[in-house]
Amino acid sequence: MSGHRTSEDLKEVIRDFRRDQVIDVARRLFGQRGTTDVSMDEIATEAGVARSTVYVYFANRDELLRACLQRMHTQLLEAIASTWEEDAEPAHRLERLIEEMLARVDDSPAFFRLALVTQGTPARGAEAVGAELALIGLDIARLIQELVEEGVERGDFRPLATDLAIGLIGQQIYGAMAVRAAEPHPLPRAEAAADTVLFILHGLAA
Repeated sequence: MSGHRTSEDLKEVIRDFRRDQVIDVARRLFGQRGTTDVSMDEIATEAGVARSTVYVYFANRDELLRACLQRMHTQLLEAIASTWEEDAEPAHRLERLIEEMLARVDDSPAFFRLALVTQGTPARGAEAVGAELALIGLDIARLIQELVEEGVERGDFRPLATDLAIGLIGQQIYGAMAVRAAEPHPLPRAEAAADTVLFILHGLAA
């Protein structure tokens, strides 16, 4: 019957769980060490799986690094999905987007700092990290473009060249995330997101 899980369904759930477990352990170890130079053997041991199991999911460490970033992005998209579908106000959607991006930093601040430092350097894994961050950046830019265009159309935002608006908003979000990753006692996320949106919408105007 369609309502029952088959043994294949259960195997798939277990595979997904193990894969996510490997990713979460890898992200923690990369962050704790402050380097991408962590052996696949050590990641397997910490995750409680065989070394061969890790290689079933990831051909090499670069694939695993990219998967760590992809998982953070997937979690972000899942977290904002209902707001994106239900909330018509672009400013509210922007605030939710920023809040959930800050949440991803809070989940793994050390890994996020490592990713920022690694990209564009000769370090091992830097090319994979840079490539994945670029893809994620394009997807975030698409979301920002969508809400900027709607905001202008509704009269909520002043008309501004879309590419410029995306760039300026992106810089503010990137800065907020980088600062938060290094902040020992960050503001509550909702407050930090609201402050960032307030600054994006009004700047320093009284």
